[in-house]
Amino acid sequence: MINTRFIIVLIFLCTSAYPQYSPPDGIYPDAVFSAGVKTSRILKDGRETSYPISHMDDEKPLILSFDELSKNARNYSYAIIHCDADWRQSRLSVSEYLTGFPVNQIRRYDYSFNTLMPYVHYQLAIPNEDVRLKVSGNYAVVVFENGYEDQPVMCRRFSIAESQAVISAVAGRARQTAWQNEWQQVDFTVRTGNLRIENANNDVKVVILQNGQWHTARTGVKPLFVRQNELDYRHVDKTLLFLAGNEYRPIDLKSTRFSSTRMTAIEFERPTYHFYLYPDQPRDEGHYLYYEDFNGKYAILTEKTNRPDTEADYVYVHFTLRAPQPYTDGQIYVTGDFCNYACSKENLMTYHPGKQQYEATILLKQGYYNYMYTLLPFKPPLEERRLEGNFFDTENDYIIYVYYRGRSDRYDRLIGVSTVNTLKN
Repeated sequence: MINTRFIIVLIFLCTSAYPQYSPPDGIYPDAVFSAGVKTSRILKDGRETSYPISHMDDEKPLILSFDELSKNARNYSYAIIHCDADWRQSRLSVSEYLTGFPVNQIRRYDYSFNTLMPYVHYQLAIPNEDVRLKVSGNYAVVVFENGYEDQPVMCRRFSIAESQAVISAVAGRARQTAWQNEWQQVDFTVRTGNLRIENANNDVKVVILQNGQWHTARTGVKPLFVRQNELDYRHVDKTLLFLAGNEYRPIDLKSTRFSSTRMTAIEFERPTYHFYLYPDQPRDEGHYLYYEDFNGKYAILTEKTNRPDTEADYVYVHFTLRAPQPYTDGQIYVTGDFCNYACSKENLMTYHPGKQQYEATILLKQGYYNYMYTLLPFKPPLEERRLEGNFFDTENDYIIYVYYRGRSDRYDRLIGVSTVNTLKN
């Protein structure tokens, strides 16, 4: 009995030695805080361009992976936080949403092989032998080094859904004439089956994302009509309208020997290769041209290897955007899922008056990428895709999350989630 009590106390002390990470505004971000951590993402096992969503009865785990630009492995641990629909920590205790210890080590890592820039590749399956999730909803996995929970290197979001709601959705051109050229509309109904909802306007929360981007999410959407076991979200106003944007620009970094069609040159400059792209032009006044893209995502690939996670190299990519005059109302960034759509100094472009162009050099792992140019105004809010144009026939994914909190519930259940594509309704 004494030994058992001692072990319990020791575990408590080990997991409580440092304060838990608490976001300044209470909202758990989807962000990387360490400059040495690259290519961080959460995917469905075996699916390179999937979204970080799984189901309670899904046998395949979600995989968190990332690289540390270092020759030596580090002592990384993680904690999983259950969140409400707005990504604030829920009222549930750890034991109510998780089976296992609250803090665990990331045990799986591999050293890069035959690469010019050494790195360590880490992987974490969720769930795993140490952690099982009991309830649905939003989750944040916080990764930190040497037990310092209040100093995370990253915080990544993912969601676990139930199958209580059936979502029927259509996405495409806006119906109203005034918005038809540049906007897309999402119409959907939610059938709740045997789940009894007493007050849909208060108990149900709906969130819609375009191509998985949380910073442009539609929230606070109320049903237009409420019928027996069915919620109707087919609005006729701008409630569920999104600027359509444009197809993402592609870039192929798989080969260091052969240039792709959008590459002017590949040169070796110690310590690694440099890929120079043809100069891009703004597309806000051009015509729409369809080509298949990844909707902003990327895939890690390299030629002549079956293990790109550890054998793909890191290379410098030189981006160029033509502009006769600099934009005076904001700064230009190269954005996409590769940087989690964040506007930071790593993807900030610099204007060169003599060349009449913006330039940026970004370190990326070999693969196939999608990107866009984004202007971040000096004054908020962020104006998405101002440099890319908006065309109603752009192919986009829309992800619909349906949360429910009944009278006796203490957290937001994710009762259903569905993805609809504008070309594959």
